Amino acid sequence: MKNIVVSVLSVAFLWSCVSEDHFGKSGKALIQTFELEGQVGTTVIDNEALTIAVSVTDQQIDLNLAPTVIAVSNFAQVAPKVNEVQDFSMPVSYTVTAENGVTNTYTVTVERSGPDAQLDNTSFEDWYTATSLGKSFEQPGSSKTTTIWDTANAGLVLGGADPNTKPVEKTADSLGVQMVTVAAPALVRLAAATIFTGKFTEDFPSVSDPRSNIELGTPFQGRPLSFSFEYTYIPGAENADTDGQPLPYGDQCDIYLLLENREGSQTLRVGTAWFRSGESVSDWKKELVPVKYGELPASDPWYAYAQPQSGESWGTGEEPITHISVLATSSFEGDFFKGAIGSELRLDNIYLGY
Repeated sequence: MKNIVVSVLSVAFLWSCVSEDHFGKSGKALIQTFELEGQVGTTVIDNEALTIAVSVTDQQIDLNLAPTVIAVSNFAQVAPKVNEVQDFSMPVSYTVTAENGVTNTYTVTVERSGPDAQLDNTSFEDWYTATSLGKSFEQPGSSKTTTIWDTANAGLVLGGADPNTKPVEKTADSLGVQMVTVAAPALVRLAAATIFTGKFTEDFPSVSDPRSNIELGTPFQGRPLSFSFEYTYIPGAENADTDGQPLPYGDQCDIYLLLENREGSQTLRVGTAWFRSGESVSDWKKELVPVKYGELPASDPWYAYAQPQSGESWGTGEEPITHISVLATSSFEGDFFKGAIGSELRLDNIYLGY
């Protein structure tokens, strides 16, 4: 089923123009994000019924837990506060008070799930419509506040280009996601398309450090053994560097999964599953990639490109998993503005095997 929901993507500089005197005190009292320690998968927030549902693993015996993130409407306050431990063995009430005094009380329930945790919307059937600078574009998920997926579409729109990650019709009654590397309108040669778990920041896109615009990852506690998906890929004809000079190799797609522990000051890479290919695949093909736990040896074919980033290091593979990062892109060196214009990756049905 194709689900289209309308939302509005905020733009930072527009928000800075809001005047309290002109609009009066805000009456919004909504919980937009709620994340709990030990959480598995995605929080389900119903702002009409005022309910929040969170899952933890069936191995989570103690339900005296603290929320790690509670995001509410602008100028609103919430009680109890973030990081305050509550007994979630029974429903817990959270009251949001708007700037003008209006209140909403949410009921938060926590359930233990089975060990085979999956990510939300991995068949990419749900899309909502976002708007930035007067231009509308589709984003993965039911709404901006509940989705675990994001793209770089907002950055392209802010830079004056058209979005390059979109829903695509796979069959008459199902969707996937299409990513196409496109020519950039200014400053850089091209823009690779991407979809990932996490958030694209609302800052203006960085030319010197594109990764700084992405907050990668979502809370997760499963321990999968494999990572599968369906895809097609057609690399563009001419792979070139940032100056448009031909490269001696063709473009490739990247589709990868990272399991992480973020409990300390440094992120530990617990597990890795990485697929990189420049093969032309015109018909939908299923790929199964094993998850490798712990540090990759130098002999591993992923070793050269799957290293932890700045602020990260290898774990032993035994650490508890707190987050999962999944990312797919149409050009594997798109971070460096290298790639082939026209490279097209389609993706659907991500599944975690246990």
